[in-house]
Amino acid sequence: MNKRGMSAVVTTLIIILLVIVALAIIWVVIKNLLQGGAEQIEISQKCRLIEIDMKDISVEAGDGDGVWDDYSITLSRTGSGENATGIKILLGNSSDYSEVIDFGYDLTRLATKTNSTIDNAGVVNATYMEITPYFVTSKGKEELCPNSFSEEF
Repeated sequence: MNKRGMSAVVTTLIIILLVIVALAIIWVVIKNLLQGGAEQIEISQKCRLIEIDMKDISVEAGDGDGVWDDYSITLSRTGSGENATGIKILLGNSSDYSEVIDFGYDLTRLATKTNSTIDNAGVVNATYMEITPYFVTSKGKEELCPNSFSEEF
């Protein structure tokens, strides 16, 4: 019996299967890299197109005790630029900053929104506010835009 021919066929089949498995592994890695890169490009593109052109920004003390540690913030947006998923706010004064506050709204073009539930923001007598838009990716992760808008009041 000639067993050499049979072992050559088995060896060839094993090599072909190993090549197919290796190609599948490489494809999965490349696909994940391309999808992650494409999502990052999409966020960068959206952030580049968004214009944070706010008007009528008002901040009021919330509890009337004379100490500004509770705030009511009203934002009105102009009609230009893209819409972000949401807005993060940072309040501060000359020596202290608050925690990052999620404004909690998709502030579309020409919209006016008020968030009056900002209690004990972590900073007293704030004189400065920084507004940063963000988007939520398809994976549910918040991506902050590098461009932000600052306002003193």
